[in-house]
Amino acid sequence: MSDTIRIEGIEALLAKIKSLQELRPVVGRLKMAALHVAGKMAIYPEEKRLTRASIYGSAFKSNRQRRYFFYALRQGEKGEGGIRVPYRRGKLPQSQTFSKRWTIAMSNEGLTAEIGNNATYGPLLMASGRQSLYAKAVGWRTTEAILDEETETVTRQITDEINRAIGGE
Repeated sequence: MSDTIRIEGIEALLAKIKSLQELRPVVGRLKMAALHVAGKMAIYPEEKRLTRASIYGSAFKSNRQRRYFFYALRQGEKGEGGIRVPYRRGKLPQSQTFSKRWTIAMSNEGLTAEIGNNATYGPLLMASGRQSLYAKAVGWRTTEAILDEETETVTRQITDEINRAIGGE
């Protein structure tokens, strides 16, 4: 799965630019644009208190799941790594702090930026086609939706910088 923003016409741009030195401002702008998009992806939805029953129709799928939940809850009360109630976003020792795990990797001499997040549960929060019903109900937007929203802004920023680099502005 790959959600991307593509800037068309890079070959024509390279033909107009005489040296890689002239491209440095464009590379910098691309990195700034990637930071902008990563910042949008790191925004948590407003906190909502929803029940599993309101989303899935029942609190538990099976009796076995219900028994495990209460077992894990007892373990958490003992401080043994089980479930702790109430849940506090980012406050538990095992929290992966999703918003702080966004990274940017530049490649292709700075002409490609890749934004990623290595939290194990990230796809369940934001990946198109993999997002859980609960994450959707809480208000998490998919990475695809954020990229669709930001494509025009990012494209305009980079195009403006390219025009400045080749003397078109």
